[in-house]
Amino acid sequence: MPVFLCRWPNGDFSVVKAANKDQAVEFLDEVGNAEGCPVKAIKDFMVHFGLADDGEFELQGYGEMTREHVMRLGYPLLADAIRAAYSDRMSAEEGRKAIRQAVDKERERVSERKAKEPKTIQGRRMKAVMDAPTRKIDRIVEEEAAETLKKFKGKGKTN
Repeated sequence: MPVFLCRWPNGDFSVVKAANKDQAVEFLDEVGNAEGCPVKAIKDFMVHFGLADDGEFELQGYGEMTREHVMRLGYPLLADAIRAAYSDRMSAEEGRKAIRQAVDKERERVSERKAKEPKTIQGRRMKAVMDAPTRKIDRIVEEEAAETLKKFKGKGKTN
């Protein structure tokens, strides 16, 4: 099952394992509506967590390939700035400034695309209230309609 990277417009990213991109968007709904965000499959995902004294888990680091995939797919401007900052062309102060500017640009670079509308009027009403992914809304409406039709007892003869 593939792993997907979601690049949020505010500069954050999330990683989720899902059968496909649509399912990834549904899972990401725990964080926010990722429907209009770039969601891309990545390979070679690895993270390491440490166990803190208070029982919480703390991110210790990423695998080398994970960091490369995240930077290439989600943060190309920052990746370029970091490469330049660690080259011999810049002083440490210039490097920090270049990285800070790249972070600012990355936070502005990604904007949400307009998402597809739900298939039904009821679905559009639900989406306006819930701000859930359209696929999830359509599935809920279809399941509820199927249940309602099962219970429906029409008048007249049936063959």
